[in-house]
Amino acid sequence: MHAPAARGRDRACGWGHVPVSLPEFSVRQIVLVNILFVVLMVAGWGAATRIPVDLFPDISFNAAVIITVWSGASPQEVERLVTQKLENEIEDITGIKEISSYSSESLSEILIDWDETLSEIEYESAVADLRAALDRVDDLPEDAETPFLRELSVSEAFNICMVAVVDKGDVGEFTLREVARDLKDHLERIPGLNRADLRGTRDRELRVLADKYRLAQYDLTLADLHRVILENNQNVPGGSFTDANDQEIRVRGLGNFVSAEQLAQTVVKKDPGGSHVRLVDVAEIESGFAKQRMIGRHNGDRNIMLGLSKLADKDIVDLVSEVRALIAVYGKTVPEGVELKVTWDGSQYVSARMNIMRNNLLLGVVFVVFILWLTLGFRNAMLAIVGVPFSFLVALILFPLFDITINSLSLVGFIMVSGMLVDDAIIILENIYRHVEEGRPLREAVVAGTEEVMWPVAAAIATTIAAFIPMLTVTGTTGEFMEVLPKTVTVCLLGSLLEALVILPAHYMDFGSRKKASESLSMSRQWPRIVQWSYGLRLRTERAIERLRERYIRGQRRVLAQRGPFLLMTVAALWFSFGVSCHVPVDLFPGDFNQIMVGVETPADFGLDQTDEVILGLEAALQPIRDELLDYSSYTGFSMTADENPVAGVNYGMIFISFPNSYANIANPDRVLRLVKDEMDQYQAAHPDKIVSLRVAPPRQGPPIGKPVAIRIQTDEYEQAKDIADQMKRALADIPGVYNIEDNLPVGPRELRVALDEHRASLHGLTFQDIAFALLAANDGVVPSTFKDPRSDEDVDIRVMLREDQRTSISDLLDVEVRTPAGYRVKLSDVVRIEVDRGYQRLYHRGTRRTVTVYADVDRDLGTSLSVNQIMQALFRDIPSRYPGVSVIFGGEYQETDRSISDLKRAFGIALLAIFGILAAQFRSYLQPLLVMSVIVFSFIGVIIGMAIMNLLVGGYALSFYVMYAMVGLAGIVVNDSLVLIDFINKARDRGASPIEAVVEGSRKRFRPILLTTVTTVTGLLPMAIGLTGYSRVFGPFATAIVFGLSVASLLTLFVVPTLYLTLEDGKTALAQRFGRVSDGIGEGLPPPIRSAGS
Repeated sequence: MHAPAARGRDRACGWGHVPVSLPEFSVRQIVLVNILFVVLMVAGWGAATRIPVDLFPDISFNAAVIITVWSGASPQEVERLVTQKLENEIEDITGIKEISSYSSESLSEILIDWDETLSEIEYESAVADLRAALDRVDDLPEDAETPFLRELSVSEAFNICMVAVVDKGDVGEFTLREVARDLKDHLERIPGLNRADLRGTRDRELRVLADKYRLAQYDLTLADLHRVILENNQNVPGGSFTDANDQEIRVRGLGNFVSAEQLAQTVVKKDPGGSHVRLVDVAEIESGFAKQRMIGRHNGDRNIMLGLSKLADKDIVDLVSEVRALIAVYGKTVPEGVELKVTWDGSQYVSARMNIMRNNLLLGVVFVVFILWLTLGFRNAMLAIVGVPFSFLVALILFPLFDITINSLSLVGFIMVSGMLVDDAIIILENIYRHVEEGRPLREAVVAGTEEVMWPVAAAIATTIAAFIPMLTVTGTTGEFMEVLPKTVTVCLLGSLLEALVILPAHYMDFGSRKKASESLSMSRQWPRIVQWSYGLRLRTERAIERLRERYIRGQRRVLAQRGPFLLMTVAALWFSFGVSCHVPVDLFPGDFNQIMVGVETPADFGLDQTDEVILGLEAALQPIRDELLDYSSYTGFSMTADENPVAGVNYGMIFISFPNSYANIANPDRVLRLVKDEMDQYQAAHPDKIVSLRVAPPRQGPPIGKPVAIRIQTDEYEQAKDIADQMKRALADIPGVYNIEDNLPVGPRELRVALDEHRASLHGLTFQDIAFALLAANDGVVPSTFKDPRSDEDVDIRVMLREDQRTSISDLLDVEVRTPAGYRVKLSDVVRIEVDRGYQRLYHRGTRRTVTVYADVDRDLGTSLSVNQIMQALFRDIPSRYPGVSVIFGGEYQETDRSISDLKRAFGIALLAIFGILAAQFRSYLQPLLVMSVIVFSFIGVIIGMAIMNLLVGGYALSFYVMYAMVGLAGIVVNDSLVLIDFINKARDRGASPIEAVVEGSRKRFRPILLTTVTTVTGLLPMAIGLTGYSRVFGPFATAIVFGLSVASLLTLFVVPTLYLTLEDGKTALAQRFGRVSDGIGEGLPPPIRSAGS
C-alpha cells in the first residue's frame, strides 16, 4: 500500500535536498540519464564527421626559415655578404633556441629553432621581433632579393600527393609548361589546399645573343645593349594638362616592347646619316626558356611535377579525393600527348595504415564482446561494451578542445583503452551481479553494488590517468608529437568513468539481468538450439572459471605458506629479465614507409647532361625489380641532403620510388629497400668514376629527429673541419652496420676566380663593379627589363648575353670588352688576373659558427644509433686537445633520444608520485600504496620477456621509444587490479577477519574481476600486437609491451600482492612482540578510510 507513495516521493525528491550518490541519482533519474546518453552519442558522432583525418598529428616544428636569393653569387659570397649579416642581426632575439644555416650558390637559408617553452603570446612576439630585425638589415647586396620568412609545420612541410604532367607524345616543353601552370591555378582553388609547387619547369625569356665581333665592329659592348634596352622599355609618366573643355588629361609615354620583332628593331647606335645600328645587326633574338638546371621524368618520360601540401585543419583523404576528381575532369581538356598522373598519393598511405589501426580496433572490440558474453552473459556484455563507443564519442567531442585530429596516435590511444574501458564496467557489473545472486532487490543491488566499488574504480582510473598525464612534460618535437597519446587516453577514461558511474546504473535498471545465472541458463532450454548451445558454452565457461578460481586459491595457500622462497624467486625472475633485455634489439624510432629515395652525387665537374646519364643508368638498373614497384620519378639537378633538406646543383640527382601498400610491405618495408639498394650498389660498383656518393633510404616518418649518426664539427676553418670529418668517416666505415656515410661539405666544381689588377684598372678608370657586370653579362647574362606577352599575359625576361659558341673557354671570357669612362673599349684580359681553384658547394653554420656534419645510417639488425655514437665518442674524445677551439657535438637521433629519454624518466617519476598520492588518499596509508605499486616493477618482467619471445618467433619487435611510452602508461594500468584487491582485503579486515582469512576472502572475490579485466584489455590489444589485420612495426611492439606486461603483472597481482601483504603483517607482528603495539602504516593506527554507502 505504501510502495507507490514511496516511489512518488523518490521521484519528487529526484532533485531533493538530501545528498545522494551518483549511482542513486542515476537510478532515480533514469529518463534524464538516458537523454544525456543519447545527446552525447549524437554529439560525438557529429564531431567524428568534422574532425580531419591524417597519419600523424599536425605539430609545429617550433621553427622558421629565412630564405634569401642572390642569383649568380658563389657559396662563399652568399655566406659572407648575406648569411653572416642576417645571423648577426637576429642572434640576440629573445626566444631563439638555436640558429643554423647553409649558404650555397645563389641561396641563403637560415633555420630558426624556437624555445619550446615559449607561450603563444611570447612566440608571436618573438616572430614579430624577427620580422623587424630582417627589416633593419639594409646592407645586403643590391641585386639580392628581400629575405623571406616562413614558419614550418608538419602539414605544410610534407606533400599530401604528387601530380605529374607527363609528355607522352613529344609535345614539347612549352605545351607541357602551359598545362602545368594552368593545372596549378586550378588546384590552388581547392579549399584547404595550401599550395601546389611546380618542379622541373623553367621561366620563359627572350635571349639577346650578342656577337662580340659585331659589337666590336660597331664600337658597342654588352653594357651598351643593356642600357639601351632598359631605356627603351619603360612607361614614363608625362604629367597632365587641361584641355579647352576644362577637363584634365593625363599623359604617359609608352615605350614597352610587345614582341620579339619590335625588340629586334630597337636602335642601339644612332647614325646622323640615318644608317642606325639596330639590335638585330649585332645580336640574334631567340625566344626560349631560362638555363636548364633540372630535368624531371616519370617512369622514364619527361615531366613537370606538382607537389601539393595542405592546410593544418584539413582532412588528407577528402582533399586528395577532390584533387583526383579535378584531375579526372581537367585531364579530358589537355592536348593530345599530355598525361596527368598522381605519382604518389599520401592519402592511400594514410588510409592503408589507418585501416590497419581501425581493423585492429574493431577486431579487438569484437574479442572483448565475446569474452564479456562468455563470462557475464549477453545483457551484461552489452551493458559493459556500450561504454567503449560512448567513451570514444565523448572523447571525439573533446578532441577539438585539445587540438587532436583522428590520426595514428589517437587511434593507438583508442586501441590501448578499448579493453580498459570495460574494466570499470566489469568491476561494477560483477559486483551488482553478485548482489543480485545474493537475492537483494534490483534497485538496492544496483546502488549498493556500484557504491561498494565506486571509489576504488575512480581511484583506478585516476592512477591510469596519472601515469599518462606526465608524458605531456616530454619536451622537443618528440614530446609534441607523442602528446596526442596521453590526451586521448585521458579523455577516453574520463568518458568511461562517466558511463560507469552515471549511465551504467540506469541502464542496468532497464536492461540488466534480474535472475541468477542458473535460472537464466535453465530458461534457455525453451529457446532454439543455437541459443541453447551458446548458453551451454556460457555455463561451461562459468564452471571453468570457478574451477580455475578454486585451483588458484589452493595454489595461493601453498605460496603463502612459502612466502620467503616465492619472493626470492620473483626477484630472481626480475634480474633474469634485465639480462634478457640485453638481447632485445633497440630501434628507438622505427617507421614504416612506402617510398624510397635514391640520392646521387656525381663528380663536381659533371654537367647536367652527364649527371642525367647516370640517373638514366640507375633507372635502367631498377628494371629487374620493376614488378615490386609502383612508380618512380627522377630529378636531375636536384637532391636531398642526408638530413633531408633540398639541394640543387648540376651534379646532383634524385629518384623517388614508391611501392604497393600491401600488408606484407607495411609489415616489412625493409625487404623492398634491400632490393633497391642491391641494384643501386651494383650499378655504383660498375661505374665508380661516375658516382661520388649514393644514398638509398626511406623518407623519415614521425617526429623530425635527425639521422642515426649526425656528428657536428664546429670550427672557424672549413679545411680543419673537413680533415676531422674525413677521419670520422673512415672510422665509421669500420663499424659493422653503418652505411650511407657522408659529410655536408662537398667540394664544388672548378672555380674561375677573377681578381682586379687595381693599378691597370685605375689607369682606365674602371672599378670591380664594371668588371663583374661584364663577366656576368657575357656568361649567364643580365636582365635589363621584361615585357608582357599579350597572348599569355606573362612577364618574360629579356636577357642579354654572348652567343654560346663565344663563351666556351676562359680565353673567350677574357676577350670580352668593357667601356671605360673615357669612352674607349678595353678587354678584360688587360685589367684582371685569373686563378682557377675549387671551393665548397655548401657552407653550413650552427649557432653562427662554421660547422661540418658527418652523417650515417645504421642497420638496425647490426647496431643502434646509441651504440655507434658511443663508439665514436670513445674514438674521438681527444679532439679538443688535438684541435684547440674545435667543438664536437653528437646530434641527430642520438641527441633527441638522450633528451627525450631524460624527459621520459622525469615523467615516469612524476607518474609514480602521482599514483602514490592517489593510493595514499584512497587507503590513508603509507605502506599500502607501495604494496599496490610493487606490481609496476614486476610488470617490466613481462614487457622484456614478451619482446624477446616475439622477436625470436616473428622478428621486428624492437625496444623503441613508443615501447617506453607504453611502459610508463603500464604503470597506471597494472596497479588497478591490486588496488581493488587490497581494498577488499581491507574491508574483510574491517569485519574482523584475520590477515590470512582476509587475503583469501579478498582474493576469492576479486579473482574473477581481475581475470576478466586482464583478459579484456589483453584481447583488445592482441590484434595490434600480433598484426591479425595487418602489422604496424611502429605500434605493434607498443601493444605487445602492454599485453605481456599486463598479463604478467596480473598473474603477480594474484600471488605477489597477497604474499607481500602477509609479509608486512609478519613484520608488524614481530615489531609488536618486541616493542608493543606498533602503528604499521598499513591501516591500523589511522582513522578508518571513508567508505561508500554500500560498504
